[in-house]
Amino acid sequence: MRLRFLESAARTALAISILALVVRGDPPPDRRAVMESTPGTAGARSLLPAPGEAIPSGPTEAPTEEVTTGPPTWIEAPAIGLYAPVVQVGYSVTSVDGEEMVEWEVPDEAAGFHEGSAYPGRPGNTVISGHNNIGTQVFRDLDELQVGDEVILYVGEQSFRYEVVHKEIVREYGATEEERRENGRWIGPTQDERLTLVTCWPYTGNSHRLIVVAMPAP
Repeated sequence: MRLRFLESAARTALAISILALVVRGDPPPDRRAVMESTPGTAGARSLLPAPGEAIPSGPTEAPTEEVTTGPPTWIEAPAIGLYAPVVQVGYSVTSVDGEEMVEWEVPDEAAGFHEGSAYPGRPGNTVISGHNNIGTQVFRDLDELQVGDEVILYVGEQSFRYEVVHKEIVREYGATEEERRENGRWIGPTQDERLTLVTCWPYTGNSHRLIVVAMPAP
């Protein structure tokens, strides 16, 4: 994933490799130690089902009741004081150093729902990205979310509640092609219902990407 500024507008694009996140570099050792000791990071992988590899055709079992839903319009994470609008964003395909990239737009004053990802309440991966150090910094404190914290999405007045189950940091600089493909699966489609939040990390460097995964609250 890369951040790109567009000359024609005060907006940015979150660039993601067609198959994976583009990664290069390491965070400061002291910051890495903090993240590795945080519940829900590398030591808690067993809490999270692996991301899916293919676009699901629908739920494994037919739902007993159809959920009326659509693109999310608001996001809340009370534990970190996150209360922000959500707008739908699209992408464009470009070539960077001979490699095709998908650039997802990221709004300056809201979180961005990835067009084509799952609607809340439906099977699949609902993907939302946001800035942590430019614009209104909607995801400024996303790294402070802990396993078990609540995240709430709204579609108009209807709420969908999730519980954080996993946090992951992936490198933006220096990753192999295999690592990039593996990293990119976090924002890919899934058979289960989940919410995936993505932002840059750390606050001062953007060398990595922080991924927070939440599952529907019991």
